Amino acid sequence: MTGSALASPLGHGFQTWRWAANITVVLSALNVVAVALGLASGALVASVLGLIVGGGLSLAGVEAGPGIGLVTGILVGLLTGGWVAGMRARHSFRFHGAITGLGMAFVIVIIARFGGSPAPTPQVLWLAFLSVVLAGTSGWLAGRRKHPKS
Repeated sequence: MTGSALASPLGHGFQTWRWAANITVVLSALNVVAVALGLASGALVASVLGLIVGGGLSLAGVEAGPGIGLVTGILVGLLTGGWVAGMRARHSFRFHGAITGLGMAFVIVIIARFGGSPAPTPQVLWLAFLSVVLAGTSGWLAGRRKHPKS
């Protein structure tokens, strides 16, 4: 094939243009403000709740208190972020919640990798899957509450 892949409307270039058009349609349906608010609220809830629960359990003498606080904070933060994104979105509530969960998982993985976490790859993939499912379900529930069926 000569030239760039985007030059020919008959060869592989057509498929490339079609793929780019599909991505544009998906991204145009994304309410960036809803996802950003979901990310911000989820991160805030995860941080505050993780510190409160982890600190409280540590003061109570629980050896694994900080770890329990971290997991609790992350799970509730994912649910909160998906809920906020789903409530702010005008349509595709589950999609907005899932994108929020994926964004939060990405931030958590980056922090863990640069922080020297020894988490294995399957555990990281499990976190990403769990994030999308939890936040997506939470966004879907928020959308159902926003638009109840008659």
